[in-house]
Amino acid sequence: MNEQEWINYLKKYLYQGEKVVAAHNEDCTVIKISKNKYFLYTTDALVEGIHFDLRFTDFYSLGHKLAVANLSDIAAMGGEPKWALLTLGSPKAPDKEWIDPFMKGLVTQLKKYKAHLVGGDTVKSPNFFFNLALTGETQAPLLRSTAKVGDIIFVSKPLGASAAFLRYIKDKPLEEIPAFLKKAYLRPTPEITLGKAIRKLANAVIDISDGLLLDLYRLCEASSVSAVIELEAIPIPKYVTLQEALSGGEDYALLFSVPQENLQELFKVCKRIKKSIYEIGRIQKGKPKIYLKNEEGALEEIGPSGFDHFTSQPEF
Repeated sequence: MNEQEWINYLKKYLYQGEKVVAAHNEDCTVIKISKNKYFLYTTDALVEGIHFDLRFTDFYSLGHKLAVANLSDIAAMGGEPKWALLTLGSPKAPDKEWIDPFMKGLVTQLKKYKAHLVGGDTVKSPNFFFNLALTGETQAPLLRSTAKVGDIIFVSKPLGASAAFLRYIKDKPLEEIPAFLKKAYLRPTPEITLGKAIRKLANAVIDISDGLLLDLYRLCEASSVSAVIELEAIPIPKYVTLQEALSGGEDYALLFSVPQENLQELFKVCKRIKKSIYEIGRIQKGKPKIYLKNEEGALEEIGPSGFDHFTSQPEF
């Protein structure tokens, strides 16, 4: 099974009840508590040799990044992060030399968004792994399954910098890599503020953690629509290739669709919170497919490439 096949397989074992708004194929599980209150549940892990390499990753950054991987899921639902549980797997007994910076990185990033670590578990493991389970709340959850034909597609930041870092680190020492590429990979930023701000404006939202094309395809599949993205509109920063912007993982950006009638208010909100967003395309009718429009206006179907936990190879 690839990752999506596993998710589809898992569905038959997930509880489905009146209060379960979403428990499958979304960034978070959503449980309805009352008319205007929903609980959000997410979990994410970092595994040594798959998600990080200690030759160029410090433990403070690991804690920071673990928090962001989970906070980004809460952001995609328009939620407020609340309570976290940590599972720590280590080949050796915890030592203050590495556990102190890890915990400081984790807790500092959680507290920045008013979330708190309240417990967890510790196990011995052949290598390091860190898993966080995070809860949140929202008045109205954003979903990836509610995009509408005619919606305008936006992303919340330039894409591909984290993937570009992994390309650079193969040939260059850490100190020679551009600072913003290091920051994108080691200490990314979740879009909590933007997620809350667009809660009543966006039709559908997904967190870009496995690549623009793959995550856009997931949104299209969940919403039973297709999408056209414009090549010239994709925000690609310096040092980043087009392929990295399209398929690189761990951007922790928000990809969202907004109806035409909400655009004016969207721009006002983004100006108020001092947040740049980037229009890249449009939702249209059709089976779940992605089309890339080039400079001449020609459309080309493009596959949903990106990071798959079961079929992709580690970058290091």
